[in-house]
Amino acid sequence: MAYEITGKCNGCGKCEFTCSMDAIRRSWGSYRIDPDLCDSCGACTSVCPVRAIRPD
Repeated sequence: MAYEITGKCNGCGKCEFTCSMDAIRRSWGSYRIDPDLCDSCGACTSVCPVRAIRPD
């Protein structure tokens, strides 16, 4: 199960720097999680200050 970043994202970038799989990238002003690279560890959810990341 991969995760997705919702519209609640404030663009802080904490998730990108936390992802050990390099699955989170900034694209067109927002962040995206590549489901093929995501290993579903959930580290990104624990650092998101606005809880914008949820299971896909």
